[in-house]
Amino acid sequence: MKPIYTLAALLITFSVAQAKTLITFNAISGDWSNASNWSLNRVPQDGDSIVIPAGHAVFFDKDNNMNNVFITDAGVLTLQKKLRIDGVSIFQITGTGSVTAGTNNRVTETIEMNGVEKYDQNAPLTISGPSFASNSTGISPSGFSVNSILPVVYTSFYATRNNNNVVLTWSTAEETNNKNFEVQRSLDGSSWTTIAVMMGAGSTSLSQMYSFTDKSMTSPVAYYRICQTDANGKSTYSVIKTIRLNAATSTTKIYAANKTVNIEFNQEIKNPVTIRLMNLNGQIIAQQNVQQAAYRVTMNGNNFQSGIYVVQVTDGQSVKESAKIML
Repeated sequence: MKPIYTLAALLITFSVAQAKTLITFNAISGDWSNASNWSLNRVPQDGDSIVIPAGHAVFFDKDNNMNNVFITDAGVLTLQKKLRIDGVSIFQITGTGSVTAGTNNRVTETIEMNGVEKYDQNAPLTISGPSFASNSTGISPSGFSVNSILPVVYTSFYATRNNNNVVLTWSTAEETNNKNFEVQRSLDGSSWTTIAVMMGAGSTSLSQMYSFTDKSMTSPVAYYRICQTDANGKSTYSVIKTIRLNAATSTTKIYAANKTVNIEFNQEIKNPVTIRLMNLNGQIIAQQNVQQAAYRVTMNGNNFQSGIYVVQVTDGQSVKESAKIML
C-alpha cells in the first residue's frame, strides 16, 4: 500500500506491483539474435523490458522491429543492422552504457523510432550515457537526450468520471530515483493546485499502478495532471486530462503537434488498434496498425503535405472515433 497525503486528511489508495517481462543479456559477448544469450532463452519481443548489463557486449546482427519495449543499455550495444522500435518505446543508456556502429556502413546501422532516425550516420560514432531516446526527443544527431535518464516511464494515465467523483489512475513501467507524485487540478487550465501527494517506488523495473479519487468535484470542467519529482528535486509533468461533468468522457484524444499525430486513450485498450490518416475526400493517406496499444500512440506526419486531415481510430469493436487535424 502507498500513502497519499492530502491537505485535509490522510487517505489510502492502492498500488499493485506485478512482474514485468524482464529479459536480460546473460552472455559476456554475443549476438542479439542468439536466443541462448538471453535469460529467457528467447530473443526480445514486443512488450519486453530489455536489459544489457554493465560489462556485457551485444552485437545487433539482424534487422528487427519491436513495439512497446523499454531498453536499458548499461553495457555496449554494437549496431550491425537497423533497430526499429515504435513511438511508445524508450531506449535508455545508463552511465556505464554506450551505443556504437559496427562497420563503416552507417546507413544501415541505425536506431529508428516511429519512423524517426535517433541514431544514424549524422550522429557521433559512439553515444554514451546517461542519455535516452523517446518519441519526445529529437532527430539524429539529437535523437538521444544526453546527460539525462528518464525518471518515470508512464504506461497509462486515465481520468474517468463516476457521478461527482473523478477517478485518476496511472501506471509506470520503470521508475528511477522517483520520490513522489503530486496530483494537480486546475479549474481554468492555467492555475494549478496540488490535491494529493503519493510516494513513488524509488528505483524499480516492476510495473506500478496508482489511483486517486477526487471526491465531490462539481465544477463544470476540471483539468488534471501528474507532477513527478525525483530524489534530486527535479520535476516532470504528465499529459493533461480534461473532465467535463456535463459531457460523456471521450475514449480518445486526437491532436497534432510538430507534424506528429497523437492519440491518447482514456481507457485500457485490449484489442489491436488501426489508425488511418485520410484527406478530406476520404482517401487513406497512411495507415498504422498497433498490435499492443498503449495509452498514447503516435504517427509520424513529416512526409505529408501541410493541410487538414481526418484521423480515424478503431479497434474493430467498442472504439471508433475520428477527428480533424492540421498538419
